[in-house]
Amino acid sequence: MRTGVFYRSNVLSLSNADWTTLSSLRIGRDIDLRTPDEISAAPDIVPAGALYTNINVIGTSNLPTPTLTAGTMDALLSYGQNSYRTFVTDPVEREGFRTVLLTLAHDSGPDLFHCSMGKDRTGWTAALLESIAGVSSTTIMNDYLASNAYLAPTIDAQTAAVVAAAPGLSITSLNALFGVDSSYLQAALDQATTSYGSMYGYLMQGLGLSLEDIYVLRGKMVSYTVLPGQAAFGGNDASGAAFLNALQNSSLSGHYTAYNYYLQSSVDEGTLGGVQRQIGGQVHADAAASLLRQPRWIDAASAPYADSRDLEAGQTRVWLAGLGGGFWSQGRSGISHSTEHSAGSLIGVTKRLSDRAGAHLGLGYTGSTVESAGATATVNTVMATLGGRYGFSTLDAGPYVLARADGGWVDYQSSRPLGGNLGTATGRANGSVFSGLAGFGDVLRFDPVTLTPQIGFRVTNANLGGFTESGSEVALDVHGQSNTATSLLADLNLSLDQRQMGTWTVAPALTLGYERVLGNPQVESTATRYGTAVSQKSAYDSQDLIKAGLGVTARHDAFIVEARANAIAGNGPGCTGVSGQLSVGYRF
Repeated sequence: MRTGVFYRSNVLSLSNADWTTLSSLRIGRDIDLRTPDEISAAPDIVPAGALYTNINVIGTSNLPTPTLTAGTMDALLSYGQNSYRTFVTDPVEREGFRTVLLTLAHDSGPDLFHCSMGKDRTGWTAALLESIAGVSSTTIMNDYLASNAYLAPTIDAQTAAVVAAAPGLSITSLNALFGVDSSYLQAALDQATTSYGSMYGYLMQGLGLSLEDIYVLRGKMVSYTVLPGQAAFGGNDASGAAFLNALQNSSLSGHYTAYNYYLQSSVDEGTLGGVQRQIGGQVHADAAASLLRQPRWIDAASAPYADSRDLEAGQTRVWLAGLGGGFWSQGRSGISHSTEHSAGSLIGVTKRLSDRAGAHLGLGYTGSTVESAGATATVNTVMATLGGRYGFSTLDAGPYVLARADGGWVDYQSSRPLGGNLGTATGRANGSVFSGLAGFGDVLRFDPVTLTPQIGFRVTNANLGGFTESGSEVALDVHGQSNTATSLLADLNLSLDQRQMGTWTVAPALTLGYERVLGNPQVESTATRYGTAVSQKSAYDSQDLIKAGLGVTARHDAFIVEARANAIAGNGPGCTGVSGQLSVGYRF
């Protein structure tokens, strides 16, 4: 139970010290449950800053009082019990308590409610609130009976005054009249069950409260240490559940918000309904991991034209490559699976500068769709690449060195539908990706096969700017990301000599590759909302990648057409990918 949310009291006949103490609590509203005559006899001294509201729950101008005679204790108890039953059966009183609870629900600050003694009308209001909060029946009764201890001096004084005026009256009976008795509250509770089946039936049918009203009141009073299933979650799910838990301390909790309704209904249903998997934005981490793989797309597109070997010194080739593919990372231990589908094109120029040197440059575009945890991100990248190769004796045979630099501008958009009627969080950002590659290779001729082993070193840096999502109360302020990946590369290209087929020559080729990521290949994103942070890790987590490609090249005079299929597999959980490409070129 939270503290400092609702306060109960007897009539606010405050001393200066009492007024100072209550004013320090920053009470937002003083709810007076008394009748007009009671108020006229003893007006409230309202704490500083508090609004005064009178809700006469009895509905009469004055409070009914019993006729004091030397009656039995049973008769007096019966009077008290019947008075409490009317809290349930009397429509005027039900409307009064409905108004009290709705006022408490809609107010943002701490409220105080009271009647004259603070035990009957106030006691029933407190019992209703504790029932909504899920407090045990034993605790509710004990808290109710505590009025006898708190009010003991007042009860004793009232009893003594009446006995002095009417000596025939029983002190024990009067104590029950001026104090509280367990049978009073139990009579009202039993009447609620009789009339409406349960306390919730009384609240919703008798008082006309909606489930949302009840959830708002409960959200104000209760903070759950552990949410349903939270202790069993791992990975991103655990982070998401912790974030949902922490939002109980935000302005979303205990108010008429989608989050409060979702959380309270989740508690009732005993499950978070998968929202813990969606809330943290894993797709942002998966998209950032996808950006770090962008240079491999340029590898595949430019590979047939980067070596310049089939060009004479001074010749140039223009080429256009189109490719598409998919990449999948399996989910595990609280991390959702991720899928990526990409398509794009690269137009380039390759020039053989001399017998030993060649250079190429290209400009392209790729569009990727990344999906994870029910969310979708589109990553559109405009890329430029510039590379060169130098052979120690000639480009056609023997050892060589190569270098390449890539750079790209990124447009990023995300859409995250959230369960629990929490809406869809959308966002947009820009970013960049830069990569540098240096390597060494050797062209080995074994008629009719040419083998080209190559080793290299690549550094890639991908940046995504921070942005604020919209479309949901729990939309995130996503932090900017800057991730760097360093890889060792080893490739082997095996190509057969060209064979004549009519007016065309055809040559198949096989490419094998291995990539070792130095450092942690997994990417982590971070976001905040209402001062609470949530982090998510990418599904991609492969340090070792094995690549294979099979291609066919066809030439006719100055024209060249190349088709290739590629596959990739990682040592991480279920990391696999396939792609295909088709390219054309013209030599002059």
